[in-house]
Amino acid sequence: MSSSGNNSVWSEDELWAKGKLYVQRALEVGREDSLYPFWMSLALEFLARAALSKISPVLNADQREEKNILFGLGIETSGTPKTIPLHTVYSRCERLVQGFEKSHRNFCDFLGFQRNEELHTGGLPFENLKLQDWLKDYFTVVEVLCRHLERSLEDLLGNVEGGAARELLLADSAQLESSVKEMVAAHMKVFDGKLEAEKSNLREEARVGCRFPDDSSKRVDCPSCSSPNLVRGREIGRSRPYYEDGNLLEEVTMLSQSYYCHACGLNLPTLAHIQWSGIELEFTVEVWTDLHEHQEFDYYYDEYRNE
Repeated sequence: MSSSGNNSVWSEDELWAKGKLYVQRALEVGREDSLYPFWMSLALEFLARAALSKISPVLNADQREEKNILFGLGIETSGTPKTIPLHTVYSRCERLVQGFEKSHRNFCDFLGFQRNEELHTGGLPFENLKLQDWLKDYFTVVEVLCRHLERSLEDLLGNVEGGAARELLLADSAQLESSVKEMVAAHMKVFDGKLEAEKSNLREEARVGCRFPDDSSKRVDCPSCSSPNLVRGREIGRSRPYYEDGNLLEEVTMLSQSYYCHACGLNLPTLAHIQWSGIELEFTVEVWTDLHEHQEFDYYYDEYRNE
């Protein structure tokens, strides 16, 4: 078997395109699916390889065999060229990609280990991997790689998802973390100091006030007083419509935007504040869809196409 000197499969553009394809597959299944971190872990590898190929495709070549290096240089070779293993990719990124630090490599190695366990053992490491345990670090690394590739998070994720990722990164502030945790503790202390009857009444008022969440909110317990209240968000994605119990539904993913407790007065006005409160950063809501409208659209669309 002979491989031509065309090393396009190791080119920056081809590797970027493959990474972007895997990101799109992750977005299609949704954040709550265990396939989301799986596809994102695969995407990360190809984004990192693209970053090396931007410098030179030969950086992806397994140097133990000369033919691999020659292929990386665009010289005709025989056989199938081999690339360096994943941990070496991240190690070289640490040395060669500006802004790619040891902490980034450690995170990439962690996610790569999860991926290998998923692919090569009976383990299911992504089943219990929570978004808050990895997603912010993921976007931090990806932003570094995108900057090196002269691209943006929006180029990779689309405008809506890219904007949400950027918001999540901006929420990372040690000073704000301390401030929010102090605020949560202060409201807890004040509420705990109230008489039991007053606390009971305040919790009941909060409960009544959030009996009917709308399509952009979800009921969650207050981190200060445990009263139920609504966290509000904005849409960043939705599933394809599905039919269940006589209804056509869509699952909408929301990025948390604000939270206010009507019992103790805790106010978290931005995603950055919510980030450090313990309230989930993203949530999903089920939205009812008019089946007649969908059928009517399909009918007129088919009619239009038949003209």
